[in-house]
Formats: sequence, structure tokens, C-alpha cells
Amino acid sequence: MLEKDMAQLEELAGNATVVPAFKTVGYHGFHKRPPYRHLSVTGQTIVTTLYLIGIIGNVAAFYILNKEKKMKHKNKKHSLMLKCLIGNDLVALLGMLIQMYVQLYLPAEISASHLSCVFRVIWRWFGLASGCLAIVMAVERWIALTHPFFYQKNVTYNGILKAILLLWSVALALVCMPFIGFGLYFDTETKTCRRYRMAVKPVDIAYAYVFFLFGIILCMGISCANLSVTRSLCHPPRSCNRVVGHRISRNFKRQVSSLKVECISSSTPGEVAFARLMVALSVSFLVCWLPQLLSIPLAQFAPSNPKSIMFFRIADILMAIHFTLDPYIYVLLHHHFSCLKVTFEWLPRHCCCIRSEEVKDDDEPSTERFTM
Repeated sequence: MLEKDMAQLEELAGNATVVPAFKTVGYHGFHKRPPYRHLSVTGQTIVTTLYLIGIIGNVAAFYILNKEKKMKHKNKKHSLMLKCLIGNDLVALLGMLIQMYVQLYLPAEISASHLSCVFRVIWRWFGLASGCLAIVMAVERWIALTHPFFYQKNVTYNGILKAILLLWSVALALVCMPFIGFGLYFDTETKTCRRYRMAVKPVDIAYAYVFFLFGIILCMGISCANLSVTRSLCHPPRSCNRVVGHRISRNFKRQVSSLKVECISSSTPGEVAFARLMVALSVSFLVCWLPQLLSIPLAQFAPSNPKSIMFFRIADILMAIHFTLDPYIYVLLHHHFSCLKVTFEWLPRHCCCIRSEEVKDDDEPSTERFTM
């Protein structure tokens, strides 16, 4: 009996020595906790392929935009917005790809560290930055079509740059609020990264809904601007028949009368194609963004429901698809299909009004021009 007890004690002692030895090796080899696989191999392959398609598309779009630097009639405003959008999406895709592989293959001591959580929050800014750029582009298109005189005089390169920087600053301030205690990003008890939508404390829940409201404003603004462009193209307003000015000559009256006929006539195929593109942009943006926003209230009411978890994953995939499609919609397809080329060339020249700097009187001196 004594020998049996001694044998059990030796076995327990052996196990006790093995565990600390494993922990010591784990500490030096960073294997205390194994990596957490949140994706199957098939899912990992699909998501990686999606990211790579987006990265390749953004790099190709950057190459095309830089190649067009020497074009004489290049629109600098459009080039600025496109470069910002493509650069933002490229960094966002690279960040999501890196985060996915860090979580899949590195130990939890690294993938779930506080520094890793900080980087996750910072990369979240690129998602909002993309929406900010999209709304600037949508409003710019809307003003160019519906208010061409105001567009020519007031919408400048510096003005667009300031608008982008202002919206980016607001988005950055919103994203960084968890660092000062308003919003959830790191659980100090479990030492793990947490998404803001999984908030439990009232102050963190309030931040989640502020984020939700900001995203809804972006979606509504982009959709309204794009649909207003579509409406203006398909149903030209009667106000375009009214021209107010000074010192209108006979030649100019003939030009105005012909312009009225143009406005009353039905939309051209180019206008219809551009209108359809605006609808497609609005629908694609809503499809990719709304699930991510709707996941915020869903996480508050049913965070552990299997259907909710599936919805969260679908929302993340749709957001990745949004970053992937941007270079193809705005740059790559534009260089291969003429119906999309109207996006950047049609608006400033074919509005239902006459630009003041282009209208001259043939019978009178060139100084007599149409003025508002």
C-alpha cells in the first residue's frame, strides 16, 4: 500500500514538473496560448482571394492614375479624390489581410495584445475614411450637374481637399474616442480585443450608437446625392429653360432657344448610362455598408445568437467587397467602357446651362458675355 502511494506521488510530481517546463518553453517561444482560428481553411482561402483581388485592383488603379499625370485636360479635382480613395482602400485591405493572418497564425499573446487592439482601432478609421471620400465625390457630382455656375466659381481643388481633410478629421476623432474611455476596444479583465458593437457598459453602448448614427448619415448623404443626379438626368427641371442675364444678343438668343429644345428633349444614351451608374453606386454602397451598421443594434439585442454571428461575418465580408470593388468601378472599368467614362467627363460640359466663360457673342465684342 505504501509503495502504491509513493508511486502516485511520484506520478503527480512528474506531472507538476512537466507543466512548468511547458510554460517556460511557451514563454520564450511565444506558445503559451495557441492561435485562435476563427476561419476554416476554405473560408480563409476565399477571403484571402478577395483581399488579393482588391489589392491588385488598387495597385493597378494607382498605376493608371499616375500614368495620366501628363494629360493636358486631366481634371485635378477628380484625380485627387480618386487617389485618396484608392490609397485609402489599399491600406484598408492590407490592414485587414495582415490582421486576419496575425490572428490565425500568431499566438494569442501577440494577436490579442493591447498593441494589436490599438492597431485594429486605427485601421477602423480607413473604413470611415472611404465613406467620407464617397460622400465628397457624390456631392461634387451633384453640384456639377445641378448648380454648374456655383460649381465653376466655388468648387475648387483646395476646397475639395479641405472638405476631405475635415471629414477625415471628424472620422479620426470618432475612431479614437475609445482611447479616452468613450467606447470599447479592449477588455482589461480577459486581456482580449473587443469590438465596439459588443459593448455592455452604458458609455460604451452610447459610443456604438454614435458610430451607427455617423455611418447612417454617410449612407443617406451618398444615396441622396447619387439619386438626385439620376433624377436630374432622367427628368431635366423646367428651370433650365429660364436664363437670366444682361446684354443678350440675337445670336445668344438663338443659342438659348436651341438649348431649351435640348433640355425638353429626352435624355441621351450617355445620360441614361450615367444615371444607371449612379443607381448602381448607391445600391452597392448600401448593400456593403448597411449590414455593418445594422450589426451594431443586433449585437446589443442578440449578441450570442448563431444567426447574429453569421450576420456579423457576412457584414465583414461585404465591407471587404466594398474596398475591393472601388478601384474597378471608379478607375479600371472607366478605362475600358465608354459608358462609364461619362463619370468624369460628361458632367462639367453637358449640363442644362451654359458656362459663362464659354458663351460669346459673334456680333459683339468678346468682352460682352453672359453674366449671372
